Amino acid sequence: MSADQPADMLDGDRDGARNVVVGDVDGVLVQARVIEGDVTIKVPERKAVVPRQLPVAVRDFIGRQAELDALTAMLDEAAVTGMVVVSAVEGSAGIGKTTLAIYWAHRARDRFPDGQLYANLFGFDPAGEPLDPAVVVRGFLDAFEVPPSRIPANLDAQAALYRSLVAGRRMLVVLDNCRDSGQVRPLLPGGTSCMVIVTSRSRLDGLVAREGARRLVLGLLTLEEARALLAARIGEERVAAEPEETDALIELCARLPLALSIAAARAAANAPVTLAGLVAELRDRRARLEEFDLGEVEVNLQAVFSWSYLALTPEASRLFRLIGLHPGPDIGAPAAAALGGASLRETRALLKQLVNAHLLEELEPGRYQFHDLLRAYARDRVSAEESRPDSERAVARMLDFYLHSAVAADRQLYPHREPIVLSPHDERVDPRQFRDYDEAMAWLTTEYPCLLAAADHAAEEELDRYTWQLSWSLATFMDRQVHWHDWIAITEKAIVAARRLNDRAGEARLRYNLGHAYAQRERNAEAYDQIEQALAVFQELGDQVCEAHAFHSMSWMLARQGRYAEGLVKGRQALEIHQTCRNRFGEAEALNTVGWLHGLVGDHEQNLTCCKAALTVLEGLGQRHSVAFTLDHIGDAYRNLGKAAEAMKYHRGAVELFHEVGMAFEEATAVAHLGDAAFAADDHAAALAAWQRGRTIFVQLERSEATTLAEKISAIQGTDS
Repeated sequence: MSADQPADMLDGDRDGARNVVVGDVDGVLVQARVIEGDVTIKVPERKAVVPRQLPVAVRDFIGRQAELDALTAMLDEAAVTGMVVVSAVEGSAGIGKTTLAIYWAHRARDRFPDGQLYANLFGFDPAGEPLDPAVVVRGFLDAFEVPPSRIPANLDAQAALYRSLVAGRRMLVVLDNCRDSGQVRPLLPGGTSCMVIVTSRSRLDGLVAREGARRLVLGLLTLEEARALLAARIGEERVAAEPEETDALIELCARLPLALSIAAARAAANAPVTLAGLVAELRDRRARLEEFDLGEVEVNLQAVFSWSYLALTPEASRLFRLIGLHPGPDIGAPAAAALGGASLRETRALLKQLVNAHLLEELEPGRYQFHDLLRAYARDRVSAEESRPDSERAVARMLDFYLHSAVAADRQLYPHREPIVLSPHDERVDPRQFRDYDEAMAWLTTEYPCLLAAADHAAEEELDRYTWQLSWSLATFMDRQVHWHDWIAITEKAIVAARRLNDRAGEARLRYNLGHAYAQRERNAEAYDQIEQALAVFQELGDQVCEAHAFHSMSWMLARQGRYAEGLVKGRQALEIHQTCRNRFGEAEALNTVGWLHGLVGDHEQNLTCCKAALTVLEGLGQRHSVAFTLDHIGDAYRNLGKAAEAMKYHRGAVELFHEVGMAFEEATAVAHLGDAAFAADDHAAALAAWQRGRTIFVQLERSEATTLAEKISAIQGTDS
């Protein structure tokens, strides 16, 4: 329209016709065509708006193929079922939720021809409150170019209009960084043709339960994915040039995508700096998180973690930072309760908050962990927000829990072991109690890494009473489960702790344990020396029962060295003292060993007599591992007396019991004896099978007996061929 045309005229007169503007609909001009007095109203068709709101995708996206495939599968399923799909992409801070969602959205955009809507809901943002759903709905209506005059005043009506606009359209809606299910519920389309991806640091249980959302939880990158990310950011050449440093950097970054990206950006910006140099900077635990900062809040790891932390209740945030004091790789709910000084019920509710916030991961019901960078952040919070005395009391409660629980478990494994005296535990601590052997063994197996870490932590901090008593309480388990290297290492530390306390009785108990540990590693001279030192202290203190145990240990150590006569003398000394003390269990064990030694010097009838007498007592006491030893020794006697079939019966019983109680070395020994009895019975197939089984176990345990059995196997195979 030219400047001199009337304002209401769109076209000049042609053939007596005129087009004039008579109004507008939603901002679009409505024309009337006038021809010789006849008026025709023309309402133009409104062109459909196709929003394209996705942010730019990361250029070098790495890994997450399983998660990408899962999102595509959800979309494919929706195409078949005709149902709207809501995917809740969840995970901890810095795990890459937004990056994944946007990358997949760009890959799949052709399947959403009617557009893609995107909104950052600022659910966890230090700058302010989470975005009101009304603001988001209004933004979506603006994206569809809905005139202000048509937008209702209240949220429900606006949401209804939004749902009407997307109904029947094939659209993708990405709702990023939401706080909770309530924030996104008004933003969900009502039709069956859309897909919604919601990302959050929280577990969106409400969205899963009510709207049937599909949960997709992101974990840490694999080692291969982490290497690929670094290579994409800093170049294949640098990664290939420093492979060990690359793996160390990945470990220090805990395979967390944001941390890896920050480290890669630092490395890329300082090309002369080697990866080794960067690793050295990050190894300093005190400054570790400070190094993950590129000067902007979105690429400052401490800031990113803080957004989740600050959203917690005060009680949950306190528990989170106290768990940072826990030295183990994971933590059970009862140990967490001890740290916090709260009831188990209260603690479980707080742990649920932390899991919902993805500040903890629940590995299995009741067991939790976080990655090393979150652990470092928790420790930073402890330093900033907890007084030193409060932190020390929390650690003491944790150690009380582990110590008193471990001693209770040990009583189930070895009820006739001479006990130690424990100090009372904190009244807010509720140690575990165990109904039977199997329950105690299961708990020790699960908690072993944490128990060992607790003992090591106590040693590092010179919490000497906890160090030596935790070491003592774990000795039975470590022996039976063949943790011999650990047993030696922690017992040597525990002896140092007992000496600092000037606890002579404790030191003697520990030297006794160390002697056994050395013996299992075939360090025979050192083993015997430790037992001799322990014996001297037991005699000095007048502890006759422990003195007898020391003589007993010396007897079988001498026997293992082929010094049978000397061993028999020590065994008889042990037996006499136990008889004097009326210690029925000690007497039966010593009698069993004396019988075995009689057999080793050729008196097999006396072997049988002593061991059968010992068996009667031990079976009555219910000490399975001692019964197993005795059955094996009776089998030896019968084999040497020419009764191979009877021997095999007793050896099988020993093998079964040793297997039940989890004593691998002793099981292998009994299996080898079973093979000897089978060979004596001319059952070469059974002998070969037993020796092969025993040799396999001995090889795994790095024991010299494997060589002896290999020779027997070779001989029998040569004979049978």
